[in-house]
Amino acid sequence: MKTGAVIVAAGMSTRMKQFKQMMKIGNLTMAERVIMSFRKAGIDDIVVVIGYRGDELKEALAYLNPVFIENKDYEHTQMFESAKLGLEHFLEGYDKALFCPVDVPAFSIKTLEQVIKCKSEIAVPRCKGRNGHPIAIKSSLIPGILSYQGERGLKGAMEASGVPIDYIEVDDMGSLMDADTVEDYERIVQFYNKP
Repeated sequence: MKTGAVIVAAGMSTRMKQFKQMMKIGNLTMAERVIMSFRKAGIDDIVVVIGYRGDELKEALAYLNPVFIENKDYEHTQMFESAKLGLEHFLEGYDKALFCPVDVPAFSIKTLEQVIKCKSEIAVPRCKGRNGHPIAIKSSLIPGILSYQGERGLKGAMEASGVPIDYIEVDDMGSLMDADTVEDYERIVQFYNKP
């Protein structure tokens, strides 16, 4: 059985006021960095959920050969809707799906490998008492996640699945760092550039 990965990159970056999917961390964009991290960990089947400026993102990432799924209603939906579109792709023929927002580009390969190796039905990295990304979800749980009607997004759907969540202790501040604002982005760049 295989492991796939979902990267949600459909949002409009309203708080950032820039197209953060294409902002650079080092010499790679955030989107490139997340895809390449999954590839380095041996994940070949990667879905990128696009929406806002989707054609631009598709063109920029085509050389990495992910599967693109479009959230046509990205202007009126939350990230969970994009997550569901991506997870649906891994319903059959896969053991588990990894999930990461495009604006969490600084997690370590070590963290990713720990999450992949975890045998639990849901695995979430935790650093200094806070939950991070990427997370892993057994494919058998995806139907329940897709049918979740609550208002607490993917976190609520995972909690409603009725299976215990395995929190994996990691020493990886990068797994917690998302780029919602310019200040967040600058912190990630500093974190990436530190000796």
